[in-house]
This record gives sequence, structure tokens and C-alpha cells, in this order.
Amino acid sequence: MEITVCESLLVNANTATPIVDAVCIVCGGTHAKQRFVQRGYVVLRCPDCGLEFVAPTPGPAELADYYDHSYAVPLERYAAAQQRNVARIVDLERWCPTRGRLLELGASYGHSLAAARERGWDPVGIELSPTACGYARSHFGLSVYNSDLAEVPLADGSFDAAIMWHVLEHVRNPKDQLLRLAAVLKPGGILGVRVPNVASFGARATGEWWPWMCPPAHLWFFSPDTLPRLLRACGFEVQQVSTLRGDGNNLYQYALMAAGSRLNDLRQRLGPREPAGAQSGDRENAPRVPPESSAVVDQCVMRSVPESSMAHAQPQPSGILRAWLRLLARAQPITNALARGTRPLVERLERQGWGDELLVYARRIGKSI
Repeated sequence: MEITVCESLLVNANTATPIVDAVCIVCGGTHAKQRFVQRGYVVLRCPDCGLEFVAPTPGPAELADYYDHSYAVPLERYAAAQQRNVARIVDLERWCPTRGRLLELGASYGHSLAAARERGWDPVGIELSPTACGYARSHFGLSVYNSDLAEVPLADGSFDAAIMWHVLEHVRNPKDQLLRLAAVLKPGGILGVRVPNVASFGARATGEWWPWMCPPAHLWFFSPDTLPRLLRACGFEVQQVSTLRGDGNNLYQYALMAAGSRLNDLRQRLGPREPAGAQSGDRENAPRVPPESSAVVDQCVMRSVPESSMAHAQPQPSGILRAWLRLLARAQPITNALARGTRPLVERLERQGWGDELLVYARRIGKSI
């Protein structure tokens, strides 16, 4: 497979802006423009199709170190989400009512596969975490490979369905993953994919402050336009594209976050200019704003990270920013109540593209990939 992101990062001496040679995996475009630098990682946007992605793609060793030291999803959060796990399998069965063999890429601790088995599926999982994989095997007695998809000896055309819930945004090459899934699915087999929706209200309103804009955990940022296009290029026929709230925050809280970001921009423009080359502690190095303290977040759950493992040392935020974050935390229960009170309106908007979660179902087509 061709390398889609060139491993070269240059710096323009006049602007100190990183310039990255990159090829879009969705449309093949070569004119991606930088949106911002997040945690030391350059985030680009393809002007031809709208795909957003990190470039250059971090290498396997860098990502392995990150996941070993900086990324964790506690077991208790998955266990507490059993009702959601069952609901997702029930939704999958709309497309595959006869059930059959099910492959989950990113099986984690095995809760989704266990729920599927109870409903008559023959489940198999793939999980990179040795701890999560071991739990799925010992606690649930599931067949789970502790390996990468490319290294697992799966026969072509051997699965009736496959799911990947919030996995595709993490991998180094989504196109390779989808091509392999197309190969192991039977003709007509169904694939379910969930990813963060970069076209959501929260993403558009808050930009780099969006909680799911968190490299190197997330490397690819898909929309209802770009993910279906990539799936079609990999041998799938798209059946449904929908957006949901998922684990995202409510729309009112995102509006407050956006207002704070705009006010901070205004303050910086009206305030004293920083010396050339200085970084703003209030924007690039600000702590991530959690989507909601009560949400089950399976995308970017962070534990404390030693400075040496981060791309750049991160100065402490200013007093103004700390005060604003405290205000956001106090406002969260109020916006939650407002969202509950206007639930029919909010859910309608989230389903119309404003939701933070993108869900796509697609069928494998053709005799071979």
C-alpha cells in the first residue's frame, strides 16, 4: 500500500508555520491546508473533500509509547455501558437479522461481543491492548486476538458482519483497515462504523477546543461526506449515514465553549502583541475541556502523562483561562437541564448532522477486493 502521508515536516523560516507534504486518503488531493497545531501535531484539512487529519502520521513506536503511557479507558466505564452495548448490537441486526459470524475490531474488554453472543452471534474480536484482550478471554471466554488486523489469520469472506466503534480515527491507515475488512466479509456482509463527527455543531463551534480533536489519540476526523466516500472507495455500498449525540456534550455547553474561545481571540487581538515565535498559553497549550463528566467517553480518556512523552511541554494556562474553565464546569448542570427540557428539539438537530457521533452502515459488494 502506498504511503499516504509523506514523513517530512518542514518549517517556513518567515512564518514558523509547519508545512506538510500530504496526500488525502479520501480524494487523493495534494493541497491540504493547515488548520492549527494541536498538542504539537499539525492538523490539516483537504480543501477538495473536507477530510481533516494529522500529518505527518505518527510512527508505530511513537503511538505505542503514547498508548502505553497516556491513554486508558477504565474497565468500569465499559461495564457500566452494557445497555448501550446491547442497543448497538440490536441496531446492527436491522441490517443482518439472521446474525452469523461477527468480527469486532477494537473489542476492548469484550462487553459488546458478549452482548452479541447472548443474542445468537458467533463473535470474534481483535484488540491491541493485552490487558483488555486478556479480560475478554478470561472473563467472557471470548475468542479475541491480541494483534493488529493485518496480522490476524482470517479467511476471506468468512464473516457476516463487522463493527468498529470509535476505532477508525485511531489507526495509522484507515484505508488499509477498511480494505482488509472488505476482504474478510462475505459479499453482502454488513459493516458498522462509529467515529466522531468533525462536521458536528460542537466541532464547528469550538474548533481546536472540540474534545475529540485530540491527537495523537485521534489522527483522522471524518464527516458524513468523507467517511461514506472512503467506504465506497474500499468496496462498500453505503446503506445509512446518521449522526447522534454519542458521548458528546450538549449543544448549549458547546455554545458557551465557543463564546469563550471567541472572547479569548478578541482579548488576544486587542491586547499586547506577543514576541515573534511565542506560543499562546491560552490556546495551543490549554487543557482539554471534558465533554461531560458523567459521559462514558471511549475516545480520549487521559491519565497523567509525563512531560517527556508529550510532543511539546505545555505551560500552565493563564488565570483568565482557569477562571473560564471553572465557569464552564459550574454551567454544565444548568446546560444539561436545559438540554433535557428541550430534548425533542435537541435530538432532532443532532440527527440532522449536529451530533458529535457519526454512524455509517455499509455492505461489502463485489466478488473480490
